[in-house]
Amino acid sequence: MKKNLLPLVLVCACFHLHGATAPWKMIYSNDTTNILVCDSPYHRRGDNTFDEEKIRMSVREAAVKGMGAQLLQPGTSWVPWWRSTLVPLKEHEQWFRAHFGIEPSVPMHRFLLEGGDLIDTFAAECLNYNIDAIVSFRANDSHLQEYAFAPLTPSPGMAGCISRFYVEHPEYRRGSLSAIEWKDRNHNWAIPEARAYKEALLWELIENYPKLAGVEIDFMRHPFYFPDSLPLSRRVSIMTDFIKKARAALDEVAKKTNGKHRYLGVRVPMSATEWKDVGLEPKAWENAGVDYFNLSPSYCTTQQTDIAKVRAAVSRAAIYAELTHTAMTWRMGGEGYDDHNYRRMTKEALESTARLFYARGADGVSLFNFVYYRAHGGYREYKGPFDEPPFAALEKLAQRKQLEQDAPAYFFLWARDVPFERKTTRSFEMDMLPKGTARGVLRILVLTQNELPMGETEQPEKIDRGKWTVKLNGSTLTAKGAASVAYPYPTDIKAGFNHAAQYLEFDVPAGAIKNNRNEISVTSIGISQTMHLRWIEVVQQ
Repeated sequence: MKKNLLPLVLVCACFHLHGATAPWKMIYSNDTTNILVCDSPYHRRGDNTFDEEKIRMSVREAAVKGMGAQLLQPGTSWVPWWRSTLVPLKEHEQWFRAHFGIEPSVPMHRFLLEGGDLIDTFAAECLNYNIDAIVSFRANDSHLQEYAFAPLTPSPGMAGCISRFYVEHPEYRRGSLSAIEWKDRNHNWAIPEARAYKEALLWELIENYPKLAGVEIDFMRHPFYFPDSLPLSRRVSIMTDFIKKARAALDEVAKKTNGKHRYLGVRVPMSATEWKDVGLEPKAWENAGVDYFNLSPSYCTTQQTDIAKVRAAVSRAAIYAELTHTAMTWRMGGEGYDDHNYRRMTKEALESTARLFYARGADGVSLFNFVYYRAHGGYREYKGPFDEPPFAALEKLAQRKQLEQDAPAYFFLWARDVPFERKTTRSFEMDMLPKGTARGVLRILVLTQNELPMGETEQPEKIDRGKWTVKLNGSTLTAKGAASVAYPYPTDIKAGFNHAAQYLEFDVPAGAIKNNRNEISVTSIGISQTMHLRWIEVVQQ
């Protein structure tokens, strides 16, 4: 980046539009990377060509009825995947080549350097389906930044996310170069120069693409911005300042063009316990210019949320709650980003979760990582068989009244594979919205140590899973024994549920489920070895 651009002082435009409530019932996020990472009808494994048609097809497949907006994530937002004079792509690749001694090889870069435009193509295809086009800008993504410094060496494809600015300013990191956690790789936004880089890129993006309906600032990749000692008030002040500048840039574009309001969204933690990490105070952010809050669990869908707290705090901004392709992941025993299997979100899980989101105050739902039902990454022989994403299930998610007719299916996003010794009791709260007083079944998935890394094609151990006591709101449930199916509904999804023999079932009496928080305790009372609780679900009949 040219040195005279930092630090950058962004002057707020005097022209200001009153905030507007985002009108959509459903928004869909496209991370761009999936286009060449996932096997799909428009991409075969080994095909590294990136072109306009692939972008357009990634928009078309999610252009279902009720989809009001689609969001494109142009990379990690460290290296611009848009028309940029701040960090020209050709100059960036020259620096990467000289600094690392590695020839860059990023298909998206070839597309851009040959005159293509990711954002223009995306926006044009959205327009063909009367869908608003939004760009989701990642504020502090730390994916692959561990390769920016020795002793690790980046691969040619990492030229798309390792920037010169990041490499030349290790002092801006939250942690030292020897620190290995995700949050240590993030930049410390208490340092003005660190956030000024992202301010400049975001302003450029907004100015260069006036046809966009707005931008979303993704604070979730990754949600660690400040030293632990920094007071919350200072964090909120820094973040609202950043938001005001983005709001001013969008208003300036509106002033120069057609006067139409441009939406400003923020992707932020769904759990209030994580709000301090991003300096989130919903009312202050709304006052700074946020039009919608996209509440995210980060990766795994959860039904335990703080939607109601945001709803109580804001008066104008819309609230979207995020659904992803999975409700849980578990390690397969290897290393890297893709060495995990994952429980796929089914039609019933999507609909029941959306139903709960609406009941707790959401105006709509958002979809993130939705295409990753498809074959992708490593360990495919263990993670498969794979499926096409259930796009046909999306339309109903925008129809709150229809969702209210569904029989609920609820689950608890448990900490990964919690061990139980003999006479171990663990308790938790589970948010549920019962349909009437119908009876139900509570199911627990319990695994041996050897079964933890197993893939779907591997058979479980033939053992007695032991005796367990489960209480719901203080009442002991009657044990039914082993389950007969791995998943309690007919489904086309072929993997992600483990095996029927690993589940135990318990009767839930009529009227036992409360609206809102339900107390559940699980006790191992007769097991011959350490067992691990992976999954809990309640299905009403």
